[in-house]
Amino acid sequence: MNIRKEVRDTFKYILIGLILAAGLNYGLGYVLGAREPVMAVVSGSMEPTLNIGELVVIRKINPDLIKVGDIVVYHDPYNNLRVVHRVVEIEHIGGKRYFITKGDNNLTNPLPDQDVGIAPLLVGKDIRGKVILKIPKLGLVKVYFSDIVAKYGIVNSAIFLLLVFIAFGILEDFLKGKKVKTPPNK
Repeated sequence: MNIRKEVRDTFKYILIGLILAAGLNYGLGYVLGAREPVMAVVSGSMEPTLNIGELVVIRKINPDLIKVGDIVVYHDPYNNLRVVHRVVEIEHIGGKRYFITKGDNNLTNPLPDQDVGIAPLLVGKDIRGKVILKIPKLGLVKVYFSDIVAKYGIVNSAIFLLLVFIAFGILEDFLKGKKVKTPPNK
């Protein structure tokens, strides 16, 4: 096996995977009307309904159709991230609908998000969509890679990932009985 070929092939497969993932995400977004139709669950706030590492598929929804009990994705303006929680109450104040949300895990989320300052009263524009499907374990790669990036930075994480792919390719060839070739020194 040629190390350069292994590196080139690894980059090629990573690029193909990224293109396919982006295309699938864009296509799903178009069909479901959601800008970001897929996300990984990264906390235990919705357990046992949604577990860490599950992927959720999100469909845009008219805010007037949201009901108590729906699991929605909303934009958290305090931390600038998306949160997946259940609508536990809808209030009507001054002719506007406001959504009160809470995680299903009563140990980590004993009170609604708005009562503990996690989120303000949510209006329709804050809701990104409704969860329509969960896919177990498929988001674990994103969860683990995000942890690695947070600890070591994006560049070091990318180098590590590339080295892991190359090592698996070399190990595969070794186990098949092929001799590993290294490029000659120039």
